[in-house]
Amino acid sequence: MPEIFTEDSGTALDDIRDWFASKLGRQVLYTERQILDQLLDGFFGYHLLQVSVQQQQLYQSSPIQHKFSLGMRTDDKVPMIARTTLLPFEDDSIDVILLHHLLDFLESPLETLREVSRVALPMGYLVIIGFNPISSWGLWKLGASFAHRAPWFGHFIRPGRLMDWLDVLNYKIDRAQYCLYRPPVFTTHGKPPDYSRGLSRVANLPFGSVYIIVARKQKGAMTPIRPVWRSEPAFGQLGVVRPLRRDLVAPPREAKPD
Repeated sequence: MPEIFTEDSGTALDDIRDWFASKLGRQVLYTERQILDQLLDGFFGYHLLQVSVQQQQLYQSSPIQHKFSLGMRTDDKVPMIARTTLLPFEDDSIDVILLHHLLDFLESPLETLREVSRVALPMGYLVIIGFNPISSWGLWKLGASFAHRAPWFGHFIRPGRLMDWLDVLNYKIDRAQYCLYRPPVFTTHGKPPDYSRGLSRVANLPFGSVYIIVARKQKGAMTPIRPVWRSEPAFGQLGVVRPLRRDLVAPPREAKPD
């Protein structure tokens, strides 16, 4: 049984990449690319980072000049290779970050999400693509006799759970797009969904097999301070007040006689 993908294990990663190169995998990439072409065209900035379990570039439609992919291992033909839990970027430095099915196959997706949040620019965009467990593909994963093969050995994260994580990391959800409502079987029948006229013109039901969540990192949040009511006596905490030095306090003036 293949282990859930870790960055030190190449076998599972090979299986995942082989699946994305299959007919069904290419069909999935085609649909995802159509949606990304609509989304990324409206995001601006200086730097765009893609981190994906497969090696195709999915950011061609982005107007951002500096676009690059992060490699998963040393034989990847990309300019930069790093662990997703230790990214070689400064804090608040990347305008748009695209995580393509990465969290589906990591042992500690939340740890990676925290590191990605560190390097994301405030008010920048985070685009996360993943398999939806609340879908026909999620049911297939539960009942499949071949669940030890890619992509079925991954952790399909519920969109609601992912949104909760993003909320804790001070992100605001911009939109969630769903696609692929058919069972995970390659078919040549019927036309694929056409997103060329905009995402709003296509049905967006929350049980599509793939979700694309767009979130924006918020600026430093202000934590409201609420009074804490205690049962101790009212003067019980006066000891925390820093005492004044008597030699620095002027004595009170005596009243002058009339």
